[in-house]
Amino acid sequence: MTSRFKTIVAPSDFSESSRNALHYALEMVADGGTIIVCHVVDDIPLTYGYVGLAMPPGDLRSRMATEAKEELVAFVPVLKEGQTVETVVLHGSPSVEIVNLATERHADLVVMGTHGRTGLQHALLGSVAEKVTRKSPCPVLVVREGAAREET
Repeated sequence: MTSRFKTIVAPSDFSESSRNALHYALEMVADGGTIIVCHVVDDIPLTYGYVGLAMPPGDLRSRMATEAKEELVAFVPVLKEGQTVETVVLHGSPSVEIVNLATERHADLVVMGTHGRTGLQHALLGSVAEKVTRKSPCPVLVVREGAAREET
């Protein structure tokens, strides 16, 4: 028996690992269920500014959100009958916003990719997947970059 989930949050940074994770989510969603594909625009660069950028932070934030929304729509593959995908652009700390979305939408599962950074890279950048796993109100499936999956 295969478990199916009614509401799945699938964060995306537009990488191959998040694309692979989305395919897993599409296989795991229940008929009539919803996958919420989200992208979080990290506000840290907006807070500290870009060197030489001649655009007010509010305009930049709006532009980044518009571009992210367009990318999300293009990111979602062709759906099977009965599948529903909602796209959401959030602003803030990626791990915090993903956990908040999963909490607010009463998600049954979060399915996300990871880049598998180790050592100094992991220590400096941290892991969004690791933080989400620790704080999520529901189970989290982390799909490692390069993980094989069967095509259906």
